[in-house]
Amino acid sequence: MRGPGQRSPPNGLSMSKRAIAIFGGTFDPVHYGHLRAAAEVCEQLGVSDFRLLPAGQPPHRDGTWAEARHRMAMLELALAPHADLSVDDREVQRGGPSYMADTLASIRDEAGDMPIMLCLGQDAANHLDRWHEWQRLLELAHLVVMTRPDAEPGYSEPLAAHLEGRFVDKTGSLMDRAAGCLCNVNVTRLAISSTDIRQQIAEGRNPRFLLPSTVLAYIRKHGLYRS
Repeated sequence: MRGPGQRSPPNGLSMSKRAIAIFGGTFDPVHYGHLRAAAEVCEQLGVSDFRLLPAGQPPHRDGTWAEARHRMAMLELALAPHADLSVDDREVQRGGPSYMADTLASIRDEAGDMPIMLCLGQDAANHLDRWHEWQRLLELAHLVVMTRPDAEPGYSEPLAAHLEGRFVDKTGSLMDRAAGCLCNVNVTRLAISSTDIRQQIAEGRNPRFLLPSTVLAYIRKHGLYRS
């Protein structure tokens, strides 16, 4: 089931497991680190519906450098060749602070009993108890933590207690219920950051090969990140 904020992949996409996976971020701008992580997690989860979800107004940061409409446009350009990945624009359309608990509640209303998986990096997972209404997250979705084999979790005591008994070893176990579990998934971490790309552009350098050429062309056309 697809909500009004989610862009459908082209017809002919082979559908796999009936579940929804969400990968949120500012994507300011989107780069190959984001895209490679999304591709690997999508493949390992084997889900039918993998969405990249740009934050409209992230509450945990001072703001974004590019307006939401530009970040949306760049993300759509980056995903255009990849039918297994799509964009969900509900946080951009909603306005106001982009709280993930509210976003997941909106998706849950549309998905019914279908499993929902929130994908996030280990650094974000370590500070999950700083998020707005963070206890609701596992009531609404599974957590899929994108990590490296040598990465160590750094959960606070309240968060560790909340996660106790929820870990599963295999991604397939997430399909057995709609929400409530945590699974670690190893991904390739590319040493690429949006901050570095913005800095290169501001300094007049060329960040080619760090992000799709269509995204770089859009940045240049609209004069983004120059100052």
